[in-house]
Amino acid sequence: MMKSLLFLILSLFTALTAQAQGEPQFLETFKPVERTHDFGTIYEKDGKVVHVFRLRNNGKSPVAISAVNTWCGCMVADYTKRAVRPGETARVTVSLDPDHKQGNFVKQVVVLVNDGSAYVRLWVKANIVPMVHPVREDHPFDYGHGLFMNQQLLPFPELTVGQTHTFELKLANDTDKPMTIQFKRVPNNTVLKMPSMVRLQPHERKSIHVSSLYFRRHYAPRRIHVIPVVNGKEAKPLVVKWNVAQKFRLLN
Repeated sequence: MMKSLLFLILSLFTALTAQAQGEPQFLETFKPVERTHDFGTIYEKDGKVVHVFRLRNNGKSPVAISAVNTWCGCMVADYTKRAVRPGETARVTVSLDPDHKQGNFVKQVVVLVNDGSAYVRLWVKANIVPMVHPVREDHPFDYGHGLFMNQQLLPFPELTVGQTHTFELKLANDTDKPMTIQFKRVPNNTVLKMPSMVRLQPHERKSIHVSSLYFRRHYAPRRIHVIPVVNGKEAKPLVVKWNVAQKFRLLN
């Protein structure tokens, strides 16, 4: 009988210890006035927006916020640093920077309490309207004749036969006139898949996809030049490379 009682006490102690050392628990007694805040439509050009969440301690013991994780570099949180006694309210101030963000934005904010043993979840939402950035900010490479792109080299990696790799190529027309771009390959390469022609309106920006199917093993790097022909005039070439693994280069 004594052995059974000792075993029961030991099992209960082990279970409580494991729970204390395990994952943090959701804290029901530390309740936010609102769990989700929707900023609605905000504009990137207007900069940061701020909201203050309030959390009330409805329990019987003090609660201390240990940290606040926003999971995004675009959000910064400040919070009440002292212990929150029963009946008192803590503040968690969340600042959202919409710089280079657009569309529907939903992020979780996790408030860790009591040295990380428990947590409370909050949510931030917004619909972000982007601003038009200077062309060189997102399209740093000047190809001439008013054409700018975000890449000057497309280095296709070593892949398994049958795999496809795709790049997003961003183009911008930085002129007041319509632009027709035709792509000439030197030497000609039919494995590379991309539009043969793109039209851009004045100051329009557009993305295209450039992909390649790795159809057989190669033992030496290859490259071609893709020359944009802008309204009939040749621009600077875009370099496209196919790399091979070092072990196969040694066999060549």
